[in-house]
Amino acid sequence: MGRERRRRVFNRLMCTVAVLAIGLSGWTLWEWWDRRHTVDEACGGLVPAGEVLALSGSGGEITPARNVSDGIRLGDAPLPQDCVLRSEETARKRRVGGGGFFFSARIATEPTGWTSEPVDDGFEDALDPGNPYVGIPRVHQPIGGGVPGHVTDTGVFVRLPCPGVEHRGRRITAVRASAELDAAVRPEFSEDGQLTQGDRDRLAGIAVVTANNLAGELGCPDRLPEPPNGIPALNTEPVAPDEAEGTCAWYGRARLDEKPANASGWLPDRVLEARTGDRVWEERCLLSVTGEARGAVYRRYADDPAYRRFRENSSMDDRTWWISAESFFGDAAERVSTDPVDDDRVAVAGRGGYDPEGNTLWATSVCGGRPAVHTLTVSWPYAHGAARHLEPVFRAYVEDVAGRRGCTDVALPAKGDYRREE
Repeated sequence: MGRERRRRVFNRLMCTVAVLAIGLSGWTLWEWWDRRHTVDEACGGLVPAGEVLALSGSGGEITPARNVSDGIRLGDAPLPQDCVLRSEETARKRRVGGGGFFFSARIATEPTGWTSEPVDDGFEDALDPGNPYVGIPRVHQPIGGGVPGHVTDTGVFVRLPCPGVEHRGRRITAVRASAELDAAVRPEFSEDGQLTQGDRDRLAGIAVVTANNLAGELGCPDRLPEPPNGIPALNTEPVAPDEAEGTCAWYGRARLDEKPANASGWLPDRVLEARTGDRVWEERCLLSVTGEARGAVYRRYADDPAYRRFRENSSMDDRTWWISAESFFGDAAERVSTDPVDDDRVAVAGRGGYDPEGNTLWATSVCGGRPAVHTLTVSWPYAHGAARHLEPVFRAYVEDVAGRRGCTDVALPAKGDYRREE
């Protein structure tokens, strides 16, 4: 009798466990479906939901950030459009403020009509690891593997040519897509301030699939290939010019940091670069003067009357001695601002010049039949001392880019644009 009672108790327990398991399984399936459905609804079905939900910070409930974006509605509004998602995990880790933003995607077509902006000359030293400011300019890496696009510290941006197609009555030339892990601004979801390797590769896949899905919807004839695995992180350590092998290799080859070219001591002695890529629409090389060299130059010229404006606005402790050499190609070159404050101050095709408001030298060329703009932005007040020494620097940079990208019709600034102190 005792054995029979134990058997009945055991059977009831197993039934209870089975019912609970079925219920839990049903809830898990519902949660899985609901999370995917939220991504599909917010992003117009163009973004691969499963890959998004495999990113860091994706845990818990996923909700669209309707106060930030209406989401992607391809047939209802002109492009560009974007979708922004929040996650319960990201909101919990941020604790105070921030909105719990987790992931965002954007789609666009060219011509975009967007304004490209070189680095703002007001930034602190872009190569100084102790810099306290947020938003220090990074040197973006090309994706590689035949995929036109680049990787930033939080996302991936791709482009797919789309000739002979119209959207909403307007002829387009290409489509663009981006995928960004907004959660990566938190240390819990990043490595040393950058995307983890897994997230970087996954975001590249998301951006490519999104671009291809958009191309399918618009009737574009081509598709992007799958991106490579193991996409490198952004470089964060400046190196000596003779060690550069990518977007700053021209500076080392020209030996501009050495005497006699740098007899004055004003020119940079460190660079921060990316790999070169012939499929990117923007590229950058950052150059900087180290503290020891800054001190030597300041002591040498502090009492020189020819450097009055530099002396009045600078000190030996400044961490603002840097230069950013950048190039913009195709659609990105149609409107390049030379002043970070006034977007109406732009580079003019077929000409070169200097914008004293943005401390930016600019040149133009034609690369593969499309416009290109090349800029050299000098930080303030370093520009007051270095400007007269920059002609060989900018010329070497533009000649290198033109050679690598097959550019013609190069127009450089006039000699008078390499201004002397007033």
